[in-house]
Amino acid sequence: MKTKFLRQILLLSVASLMMVACERDERMSQGSSEEEEQALESASVSEDASDDALEIVAQTETQIGSADGRVSTTCATVTKDKEQKTVTIDFGDGCVGPYGRERKGKIIITYSGVVGDSLANRIITFDGYFVNNKAITGTIELRDIAINEAGNLQSTKRLVNLKITFPNGEYVVFNGSRTRELISGYADDDPTNNIYRITGSVSGQSTTGRSFTQEITTPIISDWSCAAHGNFARVSGVVEMTTLSGYMSRKRVVDYGDGQCDNTITVTTYRRTYTATVAE
Repeated sequence: MKTKFLRQILLLSVASLMMVACERDERMSQGSSEEEEQALESASVSEDASDDALEIVAQTETQIGSADGRVSTTCATVTKDKEQKTVTIDFGDGCVGPYGRERKGKIIITYSGVVGDSLANRIITFDGYFVNNKAITGTIELRDIAINEAGNLQSTKRLVNLKITFPNGEYVVFNGSRTRELISGYADDDPTNNIYRITGSVSGQSTTGRSFTQEITTPIISDWSCAAHGNFARVSGVVEMTTLSGYMSRKRVVDYGDGQCDNTITVTTYRRTYTATVAE
């Protein structure tokens, strides 16, 4: 009896030590629950900021049409340089413009062909650019622009060291590609009607140095008529975020909703599921 009792005590002790070790490894691998939740929310807001830059490009191209030289548009001065195959959108020291967002600095678009050609590849860079006090640096490439079998305009959005820095100094860096299919609003001269279906995966890194991947498991629907009324553009779709650094990897999920125009996302971590209000 004594031997059996000691064996049970030993087994319980070993089990307790294993549980403590697992919890320790989980903490070391994933950081605090607050940290991972903030990372998920920050990544969602950061992707919205990159989407916003592309919509500003689309809106500007619609507004300036075939005009040459320097043109004033809503909240920006646009300069077309056909020789250099560039368009520069200059928001100056800051103003509130499309979608009710404050922007400053410059977005610079370089075309692979004729300036303004809707099917030309574009390389988008930034010079002192901010949207709602979030700084954007790095590069967005729009490639493989074509009309797909469904008759919709489709392109590949490639992110190259695209970094979004928040006012508190936290940041997210993205690399990778998304496929963007314009499923509504094409050629109606009103970019606020644009609705996109977005798929693909990217990798990234957060302020803490932790790396991650983001895979869209249910296509994201991005509705810019919602953004025009002050809401989040992404209204539905699911993204899985997997942390790569550390001892363990575990998937976290961001659900953008059921198509309603709002500013909320549903976040699921290994600890809980909750709804967060996000600012553009």
